[in-house]
Amino acid sequence: MQIKIPASFWRGGTSRAVFFKEEDLASYDAPTRDLIVLAALGSPDPYGRQIDGLGGGISSLSKVGIIGRGTEGDPAVRFTFGQVDVERPFVDYLGTCGNMSAAVGPFAIDEGLLPAIDPVTPVRVLSTNTGKHYIAYVPARDGRAETEGDYTIDGVPGPGARIALEFLDPGGSTGGRVLPTGHVTDTLALEDGRRVTVSLVDAAAPMVFVLAEELGAAATELPQDLDANYALQDLLEEIRAQAAVRLGMAETVVQARDKVKAVPKIAIVAPPTSYHTTRGTPVGPEQVDLVSRMISMGKTHRTFAGTSSMCLSVAAAIPGTLVNGVAQRVSADRVRIGHPAGIMEVGAKVQPQGDDWRVESVTTQRTARRIMDGFIYVPQSYIQGKPWFA
Repeated sequence: MQIKIPASFWRGGTSRAVFFKEEDLASYDAPTRDLIVLAALGSPDPYGRQIDGLGGGISSLSKVGIIGRGTEGDPAVRFTFGQVDVERPFVDYLGTCGNMSAAVGPFAIDEGLLPAIDPVTPVRVLSTNTGKHYIAYVPARDGRAETEGDYTIDGVPGPGARIALEFLDPGGSTGGRVLPTGHVTDTLALEDGRRVTVSLVDAAAPMVFVLAEELGAAATELPQDLDANYALQDLLEEIRAQAAVRLGMAETVVQARDKVKAVPKIAIVAPPTSYHTTRGTPVGPEQVDLVSRMISMGKTHRTFAGTSSMCLSVAAAIPGTLVNGVAQRVSADRVRIGHPAGIMEVGAKVQPQGDDWRVESVTTQRTARRIMDGFIYVPQSYIQGKPWFA
């Protein structure tokens, strides 16, 4: 026997997620809510396919959003993001998602959480994961969010209505500082005795940046080739876990590997160079300011995560970081990232502030589309706290 819970399925940028309303999950405690989310996405799946749910087997297609009305104290639409592990029964709420952030505004308009204003509705959103706000400027027509348009982003096959996202004061999303350790670079000691230089930056989401060259990589590899390089992936995960400990997110590397998987994310960076995208399209060094590949939940991202791109743009603006060192920017407050599917442009307004930095705002553009509405069917045993994997 199964119960049904209202939900919808959305694409935001280059990600997909199941969206729930807060009110539809309000009667369930947190553990039961997570079991509902796992059932919706089809996790855990030891085969890595999420065949029993709506997940797509990779981190960018294994996400959930819980959206609600603002409160009297903060009228902004509330957005709680969950990163759902594909192979383990685990939902991580430590970070947020820039791509799915683009879908929250259209969802809020169409669900009547706020009135539409033609031709563009500004939707102020509180990311409950980070306590930070952003504004989504959503095209609207006849009281509904507009879906169709001529704006394209690399990694999405067709055009859509352009949604501008302005993330306000996104610095220090977890610990309050843009440079959490107070340094533009840090050295991490690995288990084999090697020492690796990284830049730890926190804006929109905490990130670990490392030079591709130091790891014997190029940052132009196709995702499937990086994923097949098991030695490099193991090394990147160790660096990421070591950084999580340095950032105070975990007490040990083992704990970071097991319980702190969604953040920090890690990216390798390199100066502009020629490469071919996943579609075989050539990208020249004059088209980008740097090339980068990022890892999310143990897999190479097929494009570049939205919040991670924002953090990279901030890191590029701070002298002395590894990102700033490889970036060859043509604009002081905008960076063009060469990622596997093409090029992403992100803007950041950054100013020094005491012994740290202040990020006034980060801006990017996305498209979003509601794919379907309906019900998520959840086995009764899940609601009773007795899923098959318990």
